[in-house]
Amino acid sequence: MSASNKKIEVLNELWRRGHLSWKLHEGQKDLYNLYTNSKNKINVWLLGRRSGKSFCLSILAIEQCLKHPNSIVKIVAPTKIQVEQNIRPLIKKIIEDCPPDIKPKYVAKDYIYYFPNGSEIQLAGTDGGHAERLRGADSHLAIVDEAGTCQELKNVVNNILLPTTMLTKGKVILASTPPSIADHEFLEFIDRSEASGNLVKKPSSCNPMLTEEDLKQLAEDLGGEQSDAYRREVLCEIIKDPKLSVIPEFTPELEVQVIKENIKPPFFDCYVSMDLGFRDMTALLFAYFDFKNDRVIIEDELILNFQDQDVNLPVLIKKTQEKETMHFLDIKTAEQKKPYLRVSDLNPIVTQEIGRASHYDLVFTNANKQDKEATINKIRMMLSNHKIYINPRCTTLIRQLRNTRWASNTSNTKKIFSRSGGEHGDALDALIYLISSINYTKNPYPAFYNMDTRDLFIKNPNGPIQNNNNYIETYKKIFNIKPKE
Repeated sequence: MSASNKKIEVLNELWRRGHLSWKLHEGQKDLYNLYTNSKNKINVWLLGRRSGKSFCLSILAIEQCLKHPNSIVKIVAPTKIQVEQNIRPLIKKIIEDCPPDIKPKYVAKDYIYYFPNGSEIQLAGTDGGHAERLRGADSHLAIVDEAGTCQELKNVVNNILLPTTMLTKGKVILASTPPSIADHEFLEFIDRSEASGNLVKKPSSCNPMLTEEDLKQLAEDLGGEQSDAYRREVLCEIIKDPKLSVIPEFTPELEVQVIKENIKPPFFDCYVSMDLGFRDMTALLFAYFDFKNDRVIIEDELILNFQDQDVNLPVLIKKTQEKETMHFLDIKTAEQKKPYLRVSDLNPIVTQEIGRASHYDLVFTNANKQDKEATINKIRMMLSNHKIYINPRCTTLIRQLRNTRWASNTSNTKKIFSRSGGEHGDALDALIYLISSINYTKNPYPAFYNMDTRDLFIKNPNGPIQNNNNYIETYKKIFNIKPKE
């Protein structure tokens, strides 16, 4: 058998087994493996332009159909035109060398690829309600390509695609560059995936097929490396809209400067702030005020969900005490410091119960909630001027500073945070209570700290010392001092 025939035979065998990862470059294989090993129902891929995501998604769809007879895969793109111009050409290219007896056939009027083993790939756009045709029946894999530009994405995912995977235990993949529209529904899926630690984020440079020249050309086409388009389409940054973002100053550049470990000063006052939640999360921040540098340091956070079966007030008390013990230590004496102040949003019944159950070891006072927007403006200025530092362990606070948006940019609802990714800006609210409660004028340093004692004059409380001739005569006798002759 010739070498070429042997190669064809090997490739045909791979096709019949449904193993097509050999068609992927290394960057795509990484995505392929992440999907294969993922146990998540919804997988969110935030990928740069020309990363090869659509090709990889098509490979996953075809593999599902070949490996598992009678499988149904649903692929959604923003429009029917994009289905015709993007998805179909990729599938056509992939199946060029597919053995004829297992090769799928496309029926244009149905928008479906039919496989001889009973499997199907169903295609639809989200424009004009076209995705409604995918409603009902089971699916083993559902894919939304270019999710960041799809219309009514939440309806398509939650009401059309997800229900079809309920019995099959199938997965859903949402893949796209970040949306250019500041309040696009894809952002909620990104936030939720990031909050659970499952977000896959890869810039264009992860594609090994792209040369330095290719990346330079991309930058030029998109208006330069500093342009919003380049940062969004190539670096996968979510560009904030200052009209909707609560903390628009919290950019990747600022994060590098204010998210860091800090060495405690010799004297400081400790603070704890809490945003209580029952439907939402309960968030606590543990901080101290560095008086000398006029800087607030957020040391740690505690995030609890009272909807969880094992979370209750005793758990909150125990974990709060553990955090205080861990972080509020006087480094000079190795003694435990008590917080100067603990504040919480207004819920006297709960805060009184916390005090009683902790034997009044944990006492919270009411936070100042008079002018939320003014405090937010203060936080924005403090962050910009590096007057707030955040320990990297505060992952929820950092994420909410990045992502929290106003529910609307209209004045009558601007004080309401949008609910996104299952979160409602709870850690950010705790930061608001903290910043509005710190005593910025209280100096924790002792009066003569770092002063040279040689420069001190201490007044004798008994008045000036009087010379006593009796003492002088005594000293003369002791040292045998005689008057000069």
